[in-house]
Amino acid sequence: MSTFTVVNEDTLAAAINECKDRLVYIAPGVTEWIVDAIGFVMKRDRPPAITVIIDADPEVCRLGYGTVDGLEALQSLATEQMLPIRYQPGLRVGVLVVDDQISVYSPTPLLIEAGADRSDQPNAITLDAGNPLDRVLKACAADGAGSPGSLLPSEAEVGAAAATPELLKASLKDLERLPPKPFDVARTERVYNTKLQYVDFEVTGYKLTSRRVQIPTDLLVGTDKTLEARLRNSFSLLEGKESLVVLIEDSDPNTGNKLIDGKGRIVLTPYSEQAIEDERKQIYTDFLTPIPGHGQLISKVRRKAFDTRVEWFKSRVAAYTVAVKQQLDAAVAESVRELTQALLPGVMQRPPARLLKYSMSFDPKESDYRAALEAELSQAFNLGDRFFQPVVKVIFKDLTYETITDPKFVAQLNKSFPGLAQHGFFEEHDSAPELRSTEIVKKPAR
Repeated sequence: MSTFTVVNEDTLAAAINECKDRLVYIAPGVTEWIVDAIGFVMKRDRPPAITVIIDADPEVCRLGYGTVDGLEALQSLATEQMLPIRYQPGLRVGVLVVDDQISVYSPTPLLIEAGADRSDQPNAITLDAGNPLDRVLKACAADGAGSPGSLLPSEAEVGAAAATPELLKASLKDLERLPPKPFDVARTERVYNTKLQYVDFEVTGYKLTSRRVQIPTDLLVGTDKTLEARLRNSFSLLEGKESLVVLIEDSDPNTGNKLIDGKGRIVLTPYSEQAIEDERKQIYTDFLTPIPGHGQLISKVRRKAFDTRVEWFKSRVAAYTVAVKQQLDAAVAESVRELTQALLPGVMQRPPARLLKYSMSFDPKESDYRAALEAELSQAFNLGDRFFQPVVKVIFKDLTYETITDPKFVAQLNKSFPGLAQHGFFEEHDSAPELRSTEIVKKPAR
């Protein structure tokens, strides 16, 4: 067995499954897979003695030392099996004891990098009941070990290759090309981004009343006075008319659950583009805070409720889209008939030559002109999804260091979110120095 090894979620779960007498799990966090393995050995007729010690701070999950699903699974297991869970604040080392074997490893913060899985990239030392010091000295071919069994550096488990000047030079050159972000900058950004996010939220393509269709200019030779406001170089489909109102299934905006009436039927509600506009504005009012010159911000504690409301809104817009498209053909046909009737007298006086190319008569009648004009206008109105395709867009963006070191931004932030300082907004949770708004403003980016 190698002394320097790779420990990850897979190897931890596999080792736990093999446990017989004693299991000790010490780590910042836990995943669902590891909890499943612990639960598996607890169901045996003679389960091992089990000790679990974690850091229950929420920052553990934010950094990726564990997962929310894992923490929830551990809570359920502890409740069901009456398993005591111990807490060590700031814990950042991993220890797994399985019977007489111990592994000490470096847990991977998945926010920063992916977990280890290659045998030539060890992150742990695994030892048994033998002499641990001799094993470590031999495994790394330590200078001064002085024992007959000592290895040459090239034979060591770790460090068998030399860090040559060329290797270090190449590394430094790459760092010069892509320098690491100063750690205080990264920490400051993370503090803000655990609390706030930018949100770009918009709805497009749903306003039928503002849609205009381009009409060939050589057809605009005569208009009906009642259509004069609608007919310039283009024709408005619904201007001056009521927007299309359809019935859609109603649902709770806070849960997305469909509303049921007293007879067990899904409630239907009238819906229109005005309803879309009203609900869009209400989402802004309920969740988003404008910071002048920067955009819309949302508090992370409101993010889950915002996501639920947006999904509710998307479902309503989607239902509206389907229902409107079913009525749109009739609305377009009516507009084509109106426009044909308005343009026909002028077209008959000065008909464009192309309208007659399909005529089989030397002396076209009004019905021939009407059919040709109606066909051309129908083609002009045939715009497919480009004409009506509502889209709800939501894009989240993190705050940058340049923004959060802007004194004006910080002042606006404190004004818009007065409760942030009271809830420890400027506190670090990963052993970094505490940050205050005045420090953030004064400290220049390096």
